[in-house]
Amino acid sequence: MASFAPGSVKLFGEHAVIYDRVGLSASFDRYANVKVSRPEGKSVEIVLPDLGLGRTLGEDEVKKGFEDADSVLASGGLRELEAMRQGNFALPFVYIVGSVFLRTGFMPLRVEVKSDVPKYSGLGSSSAIFAALACELNNFCRLRLSSDGIADLANKGDSVVHGKPSGIDANTCVRGGFIRFRRSEGVKPFEVKSQIQAVIANTLVKKNTGEMISRVAKAYAADQPRLDAIFDDVQEAAFAGMDAIRERDMVKLGAEFERAQSCFEKLGLSTRESDDIIRFAKKKGAYGAKITGAGGGGCVLILSEAQGRLSKLLNAAGYPSFETALGVHGAKHTELG
Repeated sequence: MASFAPGSVKLFGEHAVIYDRVGLSASFDRYANVKVSRPEGKSVEIVLPDLGLGRTLGEDEVKKGFEDADSVLASGGLRELEAMRQGNFALPFVYIVGSVFLRTGFMPLRVEVKSDVPKYSGLGSSSAIFAALACELNNFCRLRLSSDGIADLANKGDSVVHGKPSGIDANTCVRGGFIRFRRSEGVKPFEVKSQIQAVIANTLVKKNTGEMISRVAKAYAADQPRLDAIFDDVQEAAFAGMDAIRERDMVKLGAEFERAQSCFEKLGLSTRESDDIIRFAKKKGAYGAKITGAGGGGCVLILSEAQGRLSKLLNAAGYPSFETALGVHGAKHTELG
């Protein structure tokens, strides 16, 4: 038995959502896989075989790890949280498992994690893992959580990793499909039945989300009217983009990607590598392309009719790329794991 959860990609609204504009995300077809079972001993085992990582914790260690993380998160001590994470890959898992034990009491567990969602690329790799874990714990421990409850449990892991996540990624990985988000309104499914075929290309520049958010915040403090106008344009691109998705109009959606990308450039969040990928894709006939995520590195999302050909060309040019489907099913437990 196992649970699977997809990665998460941003179509519109990066940064602007922090300033209460509408954003749109989608699940895509790369998955994290989590198995939960009973170990031979009386401990909690966290195993990431793909990374060669593993840790065994007793009941007292799980309790202390949970309480320490919970205390730091409650106090807003993000630097302290970052220090706690150093050399302790298991901390977000402990926080999720510890949250479950508040309901069930301690029980020995073996948690085994595998994932093909690209890491450190703004594609929701940690959220996919935590969504799969939350889904599997819901089944294994018979928690009977709703989708909201599973997403909240998954977001606890993201809280340890990112400090104050919006919850967009956790909800996207849990629910699947397309997710509309606005800070003052929360998360809402954007109901469309069809998927979108796209290409994701990696700049190979490791992003620093916190640094990009800080850069935009400083610019906002220095010139709020200019930044508000950019954020309004980002939101208009999101609204028009959602209309294009409903209408299955990829040309129109590509144009809105271009508009959103121009906003990234005005915010100073583009890089030479992302610009190169976008120019290359456009020369090869792409409808549109944009940075996905915080910028300053990470990945580019591309709309193209010839996904396979473009992906091969980008790989040959030195930018790891793959074809993908946006709007796939969310976290799911299966007996076939």
